[in-house]
Amino acid sequence: MEKADLLKMSKEEILALSLQSETDAYCFNCFNCSHCPNCSECSDCSYCSYCSHCSDCSECSYCSHCSYCSDCSECSYCSYCSHCSHCFDCSYCSHCSYCSDCSHCSDYCSYCSHCFGCKGISRAKYMICNVQLTEEEYKKKIKELSS
Repeated sequence: MEKADLLKMSKEEILALSLQSETDAYCFNCFNCSHCPNCSECSDCSYCSYCSHCSDCSECSYCSHCSYCSDCSECSYCSYCSHCSHCFDCSYCSHCSYCSDCSHCSDYCSYCSHCFGCKGISRAKYMICNVQLTEEEYKKKIKELSS
């Protein structure tokens, strides 16, 4: 770290820096993270790398704005996902890849969007439990489920 960078840091940033272990030396503005090299703006994460703005994640890499995820890579804005890759805005998914706006999907779903509770599907859109719906039917049912 350069002297000029240190002099620009706030008290909180300096305290967070002082709590980092040797393996976290290249973290920027992380709080309570463990073994998370090259991460920035993360909190309460462990064994992650190259993540930013994540919280409570473990063993993730290249993720951004995720929370409570584990073993994910290159995901953004996901929560409570595990073993997913390249997903966007998904929640409670497991073993999915290249999905967006999906929830509770699992068993290697891929390239899906706007799916809920699906398993093992590919290139699907507006499905609930592997049943195809119209966009309107899907949105109405999701709204009911959210209430």
